[in-house]
Amino acid sequence: MILRSLLGVEDRRRVLWLSPSPSSDAPATLRSGSSGRGRRSLGRDQTIHAQALTDEVLTIAHQRRARAFWVVLHGSGVAIGRRLAEARALPLHATVHDDPAYANALRSRRYLPLVPLIARDFSRAIQGADSVDVIGSNMADHYHRKYGVESSLVHRALPGPVEPSTTYDPAVHGLRVGVLGSTYSYGQLPILARAVEAASKALGVPGRVLVVGRSHGERLRAEMGERVEVEVLGHVEESEGVERLRDCFALYLNYPFGPLDRALRRLSFPTKLGTYVLAARPILIHAPGDCSVMPLLEIPGYAAQWASLRKGEGAAVLQALWNDPRGFASRHAEAESVRLRYYDPARNRRTLFEALNGLVEDRP
Repeated sequence: MILRSLLGVEDRRRVLWLSPSPSSDAPATLRSGSSGRGRRSLGRDQTIHAQALTDEVLTIAHQRRARAFWVVLHGSGVAIGRRLAEARALPLHATVHDDPAYANALRSRRYLPLVPLIARDFSRAIQGADSVDVIGSNMADHYHRKYGVESSLVHRALPGPVEPSTTYDPAVHGLRVGVLGSTYSYGQLPILARAVEAASKALGVPGRVLVVGRSHGERLRAEMGERVEVEVLGHVEESEGVERLRDCFALYLNYPFGPLDRALRRLSFPTKLGTYVLAARPILIHAPGDCSVMPLLEIPGYAAQWASLRKGEGAAVLQALWNDPRGFASRHAEAESVRLRYYDPARNRRTLFEALNGLVEDRP
């Protein structure tokens, strides 16, 4: 979604998208890895097939007379990116949305043994790149300190201005909290539901949770039974999701609390925030105070933090939002300030294309 939003039709014609796995976003699939051998394996593509995949990329680039490489350092792209950086066949731009070793692999039982290898490859790829863009200022500062790398900030393009949502109607919706997409694990969802249950009882209204996207909604509905109404919308187009989220009192934005999740919550930046901005409703941040979205708290009346795993504290935060004089009003003005800060199309496109075009300027 981030890269698609930044590239127009003509831009996409200038880029040949390659992927080690079949993907609608990257129509050309590399055949030298596991996908070409009958069974997709990210682990194998990051290890035993990495050089073959890189050689295939180099061959295609030569055949198509490519002038530069652009690699998203995610999954097996980390291993390929390292080898392209070392080959120095063409200038290289690297994009990072999540730290591949410490925000992804470290949290995975399957890929935990690969953390040292992924960290090594990532270090060599990002240090060998001619330019780098990252998803947030925390990540940029961290990579500057750790690797000595300068990077640019690039978010998705989100046209504006943000349209007002209708005034929230508690008589129709009760206390409804919206959840979009992944919550990283199931554990925090039932805590949210129990906080909604407690707050709704104190406020004397029905408690509801709306789950949009592929998540743990069905499991949550089975666990909560009739205590809280859990509506599971499933995967829908963003426009439909925005309309449904506009009918929520607050929107749930979480990061995990565990020590192994520290890099994820500090360095990453939630893709779902852009969709939440369009919904123009208050944000409930369920995360420790070291996470990347803390600047949202600086906007009066837009976000509130629930900084523990105790349902009582979550219920108290929801009640405080409910009793705020602006509680039911649209938050489009606040959301528009977030859009301008992170998602301005002109600024993000300019930043990205200055880096990409810089790879080929003054080169034959």
